[in-house]
Amino acid sequence: MRVSGSIAALALLTQPTGAAAQVPPDAAALKVIEAEVPPQRWYPDGYYDVRIAAEADAAEQARPTSELIGDWGDGVGKRYDVYDCSAASPPALEVDPVTARYGFAASEVARLRSELKRLKYPAALYAGPLLAFEQAQIAEAASGPDPQAEAIRLAEWEAAYAAAEKAGKEPPAFDAGEVDAGEETADDIDDPYSVLANALEANRLRLAPKLPKIVVEGGCGAGEGAPIIVKTSPPGGEVLLVNAFAFKVCTRKTPDPWDRFKCKWNEIETGVEKPLSGRYVYQVKWPDGMVRKGTRDIVAGEDGEPAAIVTFKKTGS
Repeated sequence: MRVSGSIAALALLTQPTGAAAQVPPDAAALKVIEAEVPPQRWYPDGYYDVRIAAEADAAEQARPTSELIGDWGDGVGKRYDVYDCSAASPPALEVDPVTARYGFAASEVARLRSELKRLKYPAALYAGPLLAFEQAQIAEAASGPDPQAEAIRLAEWEAAYAAAEKAGKEPPAFDAGEVDAGEETADDIDDPYSVLANALEANRLRLAPKLPKIVVEGGCGAGEGAPIIVKTSPPGGEVLLVNAFAFKVCTRKTPDPWDRFKCKWNEIETGVEKPLSGRYVYQVKWPDGMVRKGTRDIVAGEDGEPAAIVTFKKTGS
C-alpha cells in the first residue's frame, strides 16, 4: 500500500530522537494531526497552531512506554503517574508570545493524550477529562503574568547580580513578584493534575478496571544545568538555532520557516558558554556556501559541571 507524503512525514515523528533522519515536520505533516485534534470554540486566538505543534513535539520526544508504568513495591501496585518531572515550559524568549503563554499547557495536554493512548487506555476514558484539564490550564496561563516580561526581568536581575559581584558590591535581591504566585503542588486537591488524575481513575474503574491505576504523585526536583559551548567543524560556520517547538508553530504560519527573518532564529556565537538545553532545529552555513540543516537535542550537564561542547560538523554525523 502506498503511503502519502504527508502521512510518511508524520510517521517520522515517532522515530526515536537518536534516529538518523532528524528532519522537522513540514506543514503537510502538521496538517495531518488536525484529524485527531480538532479545534475547540474556547481556544484562545493563535492557540490551535501551538496545540498542533505540541502534538508533533510530544511524538518526537515521547518517553518510552516501558517507563510510563511504575511499581515501587509500596503495596499500591502498578500505576501511571500523570506528572512528568521532565516537563518544562518552552523558553519564553525563544518563542512567540502566544507559545510563551500557552506552550506548556498545550505540551502537557499533548503528552498526556499520547501517553494514555499508547498505554491502551480507551479514548472514552480520557477524552473528557483531558478537555477539562486543557481548559483549566489555559485559564491559569491566561490569568498569569506575561512569561516574556518575566523572563526579561529575570535576565536583567541576573546581569545586575553578576555586575555587582564583579564590582565587589552587595548583589541585589530578586523580587519574585508574581513569578511564584499561585504555585501549586500535586498534593493540592484543587491542582489541575489532581483533578485530572481523579477523573481518569474514576473512569478507569468503570471502563477499564484491569489497566494500571492512574495517580498523581510528582516528587520532582529542579536545576539550571551546566552551560553549553557550540563549535563547528571545520571552524567558521555560522550557527543558527531555533527552539524546535517554536519552529513547528512557525511552520504553521509561514511558507518558509527556514527564513531566518520569519521565525525566531538566533545566531549562536561559537566558542562561548551559553545556557542552552532542549531540542533545537539548526542551520549551519560555512563560508563556501555549504549548509547543513536538521534537528538536534542539546543536553546540558548537571549544575556545577564543566560546559559541554556541541559540535556541528560539515560532513559526517
